[in-house]
Amino acid sequence: MKVAVIAAEMEGRATGVGRYLEGLLQGLELWDHGVEWHLFFQGDPSPSLPRSDGFIQAHYSRHHGSRVLWEQVLVTREGEAVEPDVVFGPAYTLPFGLRVPSVVTIHDLSFEVLPEEFGLRERWRRRLLARRAARVARRVITDTEFMSSLVAKRYGVVGERMGVVPLGVDTTIFSKPEGEDDIQILKELSVCPPYVLVPGTVLERRMPRQVLEAFANVWRDRPELKLVIAGANRMRRPERLGLWINQLGLEPAVHQLGWVEESALAPLYRGAELGIYVSRHEGYGLPPFECLACGTPVVVCAGLGLDDAWPDYPFQISGLDAESIAGAMTEIFGDEDRTARVMGAADSVLADLDWERSSRQLVAELRRASSP
Repeated sequence: MKVAVIAAEMEGRATGVGRYLEGLLQGLELWDHGVEWHLFFQGDPSPSLPRSDGFIQAHYSRHHGSRVLWEQVLVTREGEAVEPDVVFGPAYTLPFGLRVPSVVTIHDLSFEVLPEEFGLRERWRRRLLARRAARVARRVITDTEFMSSLVAKRYGVVGERMGVVPLGVDTTIFSKPEGEDDIQILKELSVCPPYVLVPGTVLERRMPRQVLEAFANVWRDRPELKLVIAGANRMRRPERLGLWINQLGLEPAVHQLGWVEESALAPLYRGAELGIYVSRHEGYGLPPFECLACGTPVVVCAGLGLDDAWPDYPFQISGLDAESIAGAMTEIFGDEDRTARVMGAADSVLADLDWERSSRQLVAELRRASSP
């Protein structure tokens, strides 16, 4: 089987979808799948991206204009040249003109259910492309059962066309033993324990104001704590984050790292006292799993991949208010024995989540789509 993959999300500063693709490719290296993968990139070759090697063929369009134009028009011509059996769109969309079976992954529907987080043009661009992809794809993949039900209902996709491929965790990178370079990496980031970590892109739906208020409540009793925010600020009004920090008197305690290299994530997780990852809407939520794999407890909400993998995870909050978040933080800090038991139980949950399993499920979905 020959698969064409729209891989532009791996270029530059890899997005969540870029990390998703990287994980799947890593999983594919571990078994004999018999698939020829053609990855299509918008820009020029980069040393960090795969080249023609083994089962992967990389194609570079060298197109520096509109992503939509490239994805919807140019890839059609370039993709047809390799004569794929199926096209895989890992990021909500599919090329307009490819006349072969296709599979699309829709990770979340934030642009549908939280329209206020997007400008009018961006909101409708995402909506129109995702709706069309869901309509034409032979298989529509999501990361969780909850999102599968939501996409099927919202877009009218019959259940027979839906599939779930959970994400994996690379426990060779995200692990409890401290790495040799951890101290140096944290030093270069000017991060000094003890701290609470908020991983992931800063978005309105991830409740930054409530997280800051919750930390402020805990900080009163533990003034030695810092709050480290590791993610690009992509709020529609990014200046509000700094205003909230000032209003709450948290300037000496909050460290905004912005986007960080993937190599720094595991040291940041391992060095933290706990993590916080809450949101009004997510597709999976990989950071909580990575945090747990590094031996660090994390406060989460419902609607994440943990709902499927660990339904009774103890540090899940029922509300998204500051009091609930602060209560879970205090619970983690206040009962070390219970927290240790929870972290011990995490090992068995994570044992079932790896990228090889995810890649096997993806290949099964692609074969199903390419069958007559």
